[in-house]
Amino acid sequence: MALLKPIALQVRFNSSAQSPEPVQIPKPQTNDSTGAKPKAQSLWKDILRLLRLARPEYKLLFYALMCLIATSATSMLVPLFIGKIIDTTKDDDDDTSDRRIMGLAPVQFYSSMCVLFGLGALANFGRTYLLRTVGERFVARLRSRLFLKILSQDSYFFDVGPTKTGMKTGDLISRLSSDTQVISKTLSGNVSDGARSLISGLVGLSMMCFVSWKLTLCMSLLFPPLIVMSSVYGRKIKVLSRQVQENLGLMTKVTEEKLNGLKTIQSFAKQRSVVHDYNHEIKKIFDTSLREGKLSGIYYGINGLLGNVSMIGLLIVGTQLIGNGELTIGELSSFMMYAIYTGSSVFGLGNFYTELMKGIGAAERIFELIELKPSIATSIGKKVDNIYGDIKFKNIKFNYPSRKDSVIFRDLNLTIKLDENVCFVGPSGSGKSTILQLLLRFYDPLQGEVTINDHNIKDLNLNYYRSKLGYVQQEPFLFSGTIRENLVFGKEDATEEEIEEALRLSNSQGFIDALPDGIDTVIGPSNSTQLSGGQKQRISLARTLICKPKVLLLDEATSALDSISEEIVMRNLNRLNREQGVAIISIAHRLSTIKNSDRIVVLDSAGEVLEDGSFTALYNNSNSALNKLLKNHNLE
Repeated sequence: MALLKPIALQVRFNSSAQSPEPVQIPKPQTNDSTGAKPKAQSLWKDILRLLRLARPEYKLLFYALMCLIATSATSMLVPLFIGKIIDTTKDDDDDTSDRRIMGLAPVQFYSSMCVLFGLGALANFGRTYLLRTVGERFVARLRSRLFLKILSQDSYFFDVGPTKTGMKTGDLISRLSSDTQVISKTLSGNVSDGARSLISGLVGLSMMCFVSWKLTLCMSLLFPPLIVMSSVYGRKIKVLSRQVQENLGLMTKVTEEKLNGLKTIQSFAKQRSVVHDYNHEIKKIFDTSLREGKLSGIYYGINGLLGNVSMIGLLIVGTQLIGNGELTIGELSSFMMYAIYTGSSVFGLGNFYTELMKGIGAAERIFELIELKPSIATSIGKKVDNIYGDIKFKNIKFNYPSRKDSVIFRDLNLTIKLDENVCFVGPSGSGKSTILQLLLRFYDPLQGEVTINDHNIKDLNLNYYRSKLGYVQQEPFLFSGTIRENLVFGKEDATEEEIEEALRLSNSQGFIDALPDGIDTVIGPSNSTQLSGGQKQRISLARTLICKPKVLLLDEATSALDSISEEIVMRNLNRLNREQGVAIISIAHRLSTIKNSDRIVVLDSAGEVLEDGSFTALYNNSNSALNKLLKNHNLE
């Protein structure tokens, strides 16, 4: 089914991650008095973490390394062969058919070269294909693992997160797409390039020593400044790379937010203003990229200058050695080619270090999420089937982590009996929705406890516990797919009878039948405009009712319905409450919704319970807090 494809991908690549380990509240890391940890230690730790991520691909990486060695060895033999071929011209003998090259007849020598080059080409193909396979597997597994990690996070993660400012959808998308791709490139292509440069450099240096140790000694003077420059450049690039990725995340966040609010932007004719804000994010990326470009220009310019000067110097020294009879023209030609290869290898190692720093910069943002332990575990604790009983809020003190100075509840005590139909009313900010958030354990209270049937919900397996509850939000989210796929999201094995019953209870069958493809009509965030707010609410309610919960939580779940549809839906829900014992806990502002509840709990702006009683008793009392609330807010 289309809605479950991302989940299937996670299972395929990370089956071991289905049962997260016990977790604890993340604490902000602090540095000691001496400052941050040593850079070298941090660098090696980051590199080891990257390599551990690629552990499942070690076997393929080994085969790719073997192909790489074969390819590099073939390439590094070319200068030697060229030198030997050139030296065959020094013979004055006109008969060239008997001249032997490296102990072989010309036909044998050239045939062997062709065979060797063919094997090198096959090895090069194997290296490229294997590394591409490694990269694609790695990025798929990393994205799946990261996505699963994000889904297992709690509300604290989105309110505060590792950045202490909350995690936004755009930034998470950037980490899932851009950052993982950078890391994959580092662990596949860049590691290959680094290994090839290292092998070619070592082989080239050895062959240079074999041809002429004097010229090799001269060229070795070039290495120290290159190593120092690469080290400095790589560290600066790491910082800039992370900054670029963070700026990309911010831009993606702004893009996602503005596109979601496109109609609002157009209705206020604020396109130019929004584009100005978007251009501000683009400029930050532009400025950072320019700094990176300027740094790269300096680095590559100096490297090129050193390389050119060293080549001229080697030619000057080499011609003097030829004049002294210590070197042949063929040997000098071979040496110069080895010098170019080796210089390119050293230059390649510098590039590898630079790209590695970019990968580590992106990896830090990934590890920031992967290693973050949620404060509320979802897959540990007791799996209790019989949770249907009294719900109690005992001495609850709570405030949202992003608003620590605004206390919602100071000492909330409340009991909801089994089979009750309870409605919470109160002004905005009184904590009505917070009660449902605490009951679903999206947050934990700072003090006190929430129990259901005498079980502290902190002791329960949260995923299992939530599967026993039904929750319908005021603004339901419908996934891209058909109406049927949305309906059976919580219960994939739902029968046609169960689907029809849920549609009847939510009064959805009529408008669904009128759609072009009926229950198989494609809906979702991208094309949800074909459904009204009330229709989406009814589909969301049906999706919940299919699971047959014994506790139904409604957060203004019928606010977008017309009066006739609402009356039908509430009548059906009341029948579930009376005949099947389904406890209903609702939040409402409309009188038409409030009056359908047996018990009304009125909260004030400070989260205190002002009144608690039946609707009839409170509504008939002209001085009741309920009537004052209805009058002050002009509720009908």
